[in-house]
Amino acid sequence: MAESTILEVAMPEMGESVTEGTVLEWHVAEGDFVEEGQTLVEVSTDKVDAEVPAPRAGQVTKLCVAPDDEVEVGAPLAEIDTTATREETGGEASGNGAGGAEEAAVAETNGEAPEAAPGNGAGDGRATPVARRVAAREGVDLETVEGSGPGGKVRKEDVLRAGTDGAAPSREATETALRGSAGMLARAMEESREIPTATSFRTIAVDNLDAKRKALNAALTDRGMKLSFTHLVAWAIVTAARQWPVMARHFELRDEKPFVVDDGQVNLGIAVDVEKPDGSRTLMVPAIEGADGMDFAAFHAAYEGLVEKARENELTVEDLTGTNISLTNPGGIGTVASVPRLMKGQGAIIATG
Repeated sequence: MAESTILEVAMPEMGESVTEGTVLEWHVAEGDFVEEGQTLVEVSTDKVDAEVPAPRAGQVTKLCVAPDDEVEVGAPLAEIDTTATREETGGEASGNGAGGAEEAAVAETNGEAPEAAPGNGAGDGRATPVARRVAAREGVDLETVEGSGPGGKVRKEDVLRAGTDGAAPSREATETALRGSAGMLARAMEESREIPTATSFRTIAVDNLDAKRKALNAALTDRGMKLSFTHLVAWAIVTAARQWPVMARHFELRDEKPFVVDDGQVNLGIAVDVEKPDGSRTLMVPAIEGADGMDFAAFHAAYEGLVEKARENELTVEDLTGTNISLTNPGGIGTVASVPRLMKGQGAIIATG
């Protein structure tokens, strides 16, 4: 065996203003063999949750931090012996990493029975990874859940059904610390009450807008495209901001002194409701940078691209910074409200609507 070479995996940089992150969950254990690019650990910052991959293949010799630890950028997360081989470690690559998770997700989507990592009991071992996470969150004993998947595999839907059993479930009071993007959003909403605020409501007839949208969609059918009201309202905001650029300015306190900041462009944030891997939901607000410099075709493509990245959990820190105007879609509420909000770390007033 060659002399071991230990590679230190450090907390990566995830944006200029990000100085530290919180360890959420390890996907590997000490002694596991990992492939290059396989997920080692999930970390969270005040802007985004991210997966840290293995830079090289090898054996994990040390986990330097534990879940919930606050880790500064550049500090060690783990150590990998890059000279170790899979045969020498006595097993296959860890099944807890990104590859195994992706295979399980694909298998569950296709109705197949993915191979799951052994759990603490028979029920845990025959459940999909998503089902195990939901069971832990809802306090459901997997041993008591009847699986509807192939071979009796317990799936997310089985856990949720067992948790309710057709009636309102009995729940104990709990307290959960908000971390990462959820914690950042809560802090920003609270801090926004301390800055100058003006709220304006308008009721607008959209008969002409509806007719134009239907005509455009009829013409775009052959291209496989479709326009929603939200696309058109977002474009109207961008168009209006070209004429009144003051609406994209935002307020900051610097050394306790008030400043008004003009970014010189419109970075339109679009609120996207995202389902996380454990079945819970969160709100992400990626920004279309320089939206006022685009034509509508480029704007529509950028809009759809960010929505797709959000729903595939592929947003980067850069996608979530710099917003100075944002649009939220209240769905069936059917109202548009302009409510300024301060995004900490971005210094942006967001007009939701």
